Amino acid sequence: PGAAEVVSGLKERGYKVICFSGGFRNATSPAAKRLGIDADFSNVLHDDEGILTGRVGGDMMFGFSKGDMIVRLQNLLGVDREDTLVVGDGANDLSMFEHADTRVAFCARPILKEQATHVVDTKDLREILKII
Repeated sequence: PGAAEVVSGLKERGYKVICFSGGFRNATSPAAKRLGIDADFSNVLHDDEGILTGRVGGDMMFGFSKGDMIVRLQNLLGVDREDTLVVGDGANDLSMFEHADTRVAFCARPILKEQATHVVDTKDLREILKII
């Protein structure tokens, strides 16, 4: 709950909203488009003429991938870590937490909560708007 509201609320405040997911592009891209997310980075299920091959690739395959990508985007957009807000729920989000001053653990695993500046345990993304 609250995905559409948090995206529009962040954009109203001047944020670029980017989705990083260890999931697959066939799910993240339609959701990003529907919600008005500026860009999404996720993984790909490879196919051969519509039949899945079992091969997987993409932007978010490794533990360091999200951190690496956030640094690239900060450099491209001219955004400092002070102006970077990240939201995550699992250990694969730790690498991006290293590059942002505002780190939200959203219904997250304990390991991520330890590194967060804010913890949201209510399954309502609108809670993020109360932080900024």
